[in-house]
Amino acid sequence: MQFACNAHTICDSELRPVGTGLYLIVSIINHSCSPNAVLVFEGRSAVVRAVQNIPTGAEVLITYIETAGSTVTRQKTLKEQYFFTCKCPRCIKAGHPEDVEESAILEGYRCKDDRCNGFLMRDSDETGFICQRCGLLRTKEEVKKIANEIKAMSDKALKATTSGTHQEAISIYKMIEKLQRRLCHPFSISLIQTQEKLIKLLMKVKNWRAALSYCRLTIATYQRVYPEFHPLLGLQYYTCGKLEWLLGETQDAIKSLTRAVDILRITHGTNTPFMKELLMKLEEAHAEASYKPLKD
Repeated sequence: MQFACNAHTICDSELRPVGTGLYLIVSIINHSCSPNAVLVFEGRSAVVRAVQNIPTGAEVLITYIETAGSTVTRQKTLKEQYFFTCKCPRCIKAGHPEDVEESAILEGYRCKDDRCNGFLMRDSDETGFICQRCGLLRTKEEVKKIANEIKAMSDKALKATTSGTHQEAISIYKMIEKLQRRLCHPFSISLIQTQEKLIKLLMKVKNWRAALSYCRLTIATYQRVYPEFHPLLGLQYYTCGKLEWLLGETQDAIKSLTRAVDILRITHGTNTPFMKELLMKLEEAHAEASYKPLKD
């Protein structure tokens, strides 16, 4: 149990898990859902970098968990995996109106009126969910019906993915996404998770155009759920930039890669092979953009 609490998941530069390690110095750094530093790995070395100004004498804080989620979800994860209750600036707002609204947006349901962008809260007599913007009721039965459809299709999509039938998995996940758009708020964590699965599958079958469309869709949600200098936001811009460049959209690629550099040079430094490759891609994109008018 003690090892599990103090160990860290070792990830590559693109935050893909590759193993587990115990780093004694890193293990004494406390958690916050609003961290001022980020933990990344360079080979076997663990590196902690500040992502904001940390005053002299202030505590360095990293996050132990995925922070894109409601306070209830984050607290549950921390309690189950690390056996403590977080009292960071985000968590102490639990139950406050702004926290309730954010939780409903990230993990709740949307108004059934497509023209309304409101979020829903359970009504007082437990008959359903009321839109907090327009007052429209969404019944429990309606919500449950769509949620059950999503659950059944998700099981099929997982089987298709694990069996390697990527096109079938893509078709099912597209249907799931369509249902989630009817049920979930546009900034829903569930919706973005489905879109992420579609991006990966579409890239596997080399459907770059469709992958880029979904990648662009996710950026707004990433910007909402993560702070300005978060590695996952930077990596999403990087993915967009690579796809745009591959599709010949050089100017868009420059914008995305520049944004990726702005974030990832803070979280990953500038001297790692990963960052050198990113900087080289941006330089090549600039060179290509300056060359294109000459070809015309």
